[in-house]
Amino acid sequence: MSSIIKSATENREDMLKFYEILRTLTGLSQCDFDIYIVMLRIYERNREPLTVSELTQLLGKSRSAIERTILKLHKSNFIERRQTLSRSGGYTYVYYPRPLEEIKKMLQERLDEFYKNAKEMIMNLESVIAESDKDSKGNGKN
Repeated sequence: MSSIIKSATENREDMLKFYEILRTLTGLSQCDFDIYIVMLRIYERNREPLTVSELTQLLGKSRSAIERTILKLHKSNFIERRQTLSRSGGYTYVYYPRPLEEIKKMLQERLDEFYKNAKEMIMNLESVIAESDKDSKGNGKN
């Protein structure tokens, strides 16, 4: 295999591993994270927040798909939401991506917590198995 193909394959494998870890820590998909990156790049360039309508136009995706992703990104603390007065009256929400350094710190904290919980579960595997046995017997399953 040529070194270029090997490098591209290794990079792809690394990215797939990253997305798997991201999903475990945050529940976000590759598409969700890619939209965060787009928002971050646009914000870095323009210093202006984005609306759902603007993202829909920029990304060529349906409004409902963008709204679902925005909701997940907001719940996962990747973006902030602020209410602003719209030109036509009423209010609209605008979205700000959190800086990459904040995201890295947050992911590191979640990873540390995940590791701590996983290690604790492994150390107490006997009690986890015992609980599982109780649950299956209590449900009439053997």
